[in-house]
Amino acid sequence: MNNTKNKEAIRLLYDSIFNTKNFEKLPVLISDNYTNSIGEKGITAFQKPITELANAFPDAQWKVEDIITENNKVIVKQTFTGTHKLPFQNINPTYKTISVKGIATYLFKNGKIVFSEIETDRFSFLQQLGALPNLPEQPGNSNIIFLIDQFFIPKSSIAEFKERMAYNRVFIKSLSGFISDKVLENRDDSENLIVITVTEWQNQDKLNEAKIAVQAEYKRIGFNPKDFYEKLNIKMERGQYQPFQE
Repeated sequence: MNNTKNKEAIRLLYDSIFNTKNFEKLPVLISDNYTNSIGEKGITAFQKPITELANAFPDAQWKVEDIITENNKVIVKQTFTGTHKLPFQNINPTYKTISVKGIATYLFKNGKIVFSEIETDRFSFLQQLGALPNLPEQPGNSNIIFLIDQFFIPKSSIAEFKERMAYNRVFIKSLSGFISDKVLENRDDSENLIVITVTEWQNQDKLNEAKIAVQAEYKRIGFNPKDFYEKLNIKMERGQYQPFQE
């Protein structure tokens, strides 16, 4: 029940407050005891970065791509779009329309948000505004890296595994260098699940950066993959591949 209510609250936050700029409604969803990721407190701490974006990008819109709920935690995969018409963080108006993906994490208590943290592809954000140069594209696809994982999941562990995998997929899609991912599945005669994930990255450096980011995220949320797999009796194999050179 709480998961459903929290998900409805997030929809209200995005559809009826963020995208309509009705920030006076924030007290309905934001707790007086709210604290952000840098320790600032109160509803004004939540509102400040949102209104700064909305002022600099008057047509700002936040699109919810996906929502994952886990107890009192809600994770949102979002896309921000807007046209840069007023100064923002010492960047003069560029009148460019940008689109940036991000991951937002919200914690609820007694029906209201008490903590939030936003992770966006800031590198892409600055590139689109022209504040950073675009890196030259490498010819061909020789630098692309595929990370392929295979999992054997006992029938009793499938639901918990899928919930964790959904969290991970939302997170990695926000990382710089991510291109695409695919998930394939099969079941054996005992209804145990075999899953193969294929994730495509721009190059080895981007994959290395992603691995570091994932480990940092695991540390932040207190998740230990080794313990998780052992507890659920999940077996995993990993391989790294490049496109075949004929």
